[in-house]
Amino acid sequence: MAQPGVDIQLNFAHDITRATAQIAATPAQLEKAVQRAIKKTLRWLQTRISRDIAKELGVPQKAIKHRLTLSQTGKGTNGIHILWLGTAPLAAEMAGKPRQTKSGVTVGKRKFPGAFYRDIYGDGPKVWIRASRAQALGVDLPQWGRKQRARASTLAPGEGGRFPVRRVGIEVHTRANEIFGRYQKQAEQRFNQVIDQELNYAVNHER
Repeated sequence: MAQPGVDIQLNFAHDITRATAQIAATPAQLEKAVQRAIKKTLRWLQTRISRDIAKELGVPQKAIKHRLTLSQTGKGTNGIHILWLGTAPLAAEMAGKPRQTKSGVTVGKRKFPGAFYRDIYGDGPKVWIRASRAQALGVDLPQWGRKQRARASTLAPGEGGRFPVRRVGIEVHTRANEIFGRYQKQAEQRFNQVIDQELNYAVNHER
């Protein structure tokens, strides 16, 4: 099953034609200017999207940056550049340092009622919730990964037995979709500014 995600697809052909109509450039100068402008625009876009999504979700930027990928379909000025972000839920502990409370787990400003913070698979503590506990509380916490079963040896004294648990996640898709929508037009405007600068530099200043 394909991972959920959102993307921005950019084609710069129209903007390149507009820019070259205003300043004469050799094919070599044009190629340099275009490649630099595309690279700078995509880097600008990646930085701002990861910053804004991280801020909205209250998580470190590194939790978002590694989910962003760049790809291209087609070649030359007619190529389409695609910035894609995976929007499966983030693990709850990515939002900060988890604290166990009587009612559940708190991570930063987020509260996860009924959850517990524990190492139950030997790979470090994570934020978990029993499936039955979530149902009893009527909470719909996003799930990170698949539902699993806790081993009895990892439980606190008196908990005993095995029970279905799910790793608690933070919903990403809704906020990410809104932010990607805002940046589609901004990315096109940014390229327009940068291609003019790069063409001017390539023609008038670069040897």
